[in-house]
Amino acid sequence: MPGDSEALRPAGGSGRSFLGVHRMEPRDDGVHLLDERGAEVGVVAYGEQVYVNGRVLSFKPPAPSP
Repeated sequence: MPGDSEALRPAGGSGRSFLGVHRMEPRDDGVHLLDERGAEVGVVAYGEQVYVNGRVLSFKPPAPSP
């Protein structure tokens, strides 16, 4: 039986995976993933599932301010 971390990996190598992500910043075009130096590692579109540092994540767009 695989461990929990194996179960979270994208099946068949599909999807995108990111390691070393330090910060995530929501913006209009998606969530920007930043490393510990503040350099952009990638952009995740809202609704897209990605594997980040051992976890499968999906993001919703920020709610509009009142």
